[in-house]
Amino acid sequence: MPLGILILRWDNEIGPVLLSSYPQNLKVTNNLLTQIYSAHRYSSLTPGFSSLTFKNHKVVSFFSGLGDKFVEVENYVVALLLRRDEQVSTYRKILNKIAANILGNIENNKYKTIIPKLYKDLSRV
Repeated sequence: MPLGILILRWDNEIGPVLLSSYPQNLKVTNNLLTQIYSAHRYSSLTPGFSSLTFKNHKVVSFFSGLGDKFVEVENYVVALLLRRDEQVSTYRKILNKIAANILGNIENNKYKTIIPKLYKDLSRV
């Protein structure tokens, strides 16, 4: 079961902006957000997946893209924070569906209400 879901975007003036995290008591550092976003932007501007491994946890994330090619909205990242012992490959396909749901509801702010259900659905994995 993932530790949480993160939604972030990049602001050129202030850096990474955490739009939402679930559960709400999830502790997320600005450094972690920068590392997640940078993992995507250093490799490509196109939509895609990335994964990172840290001392105590892993992250699998989807970047919506930037420029000519993007999914739903530009410059957003939807990430799952995983325990260190979890397999990233298990969550990649699921993240595709979660990201589609969230990114499709960014502009109308409905993503805020669907995140708890999406997170609960992850408990079945």
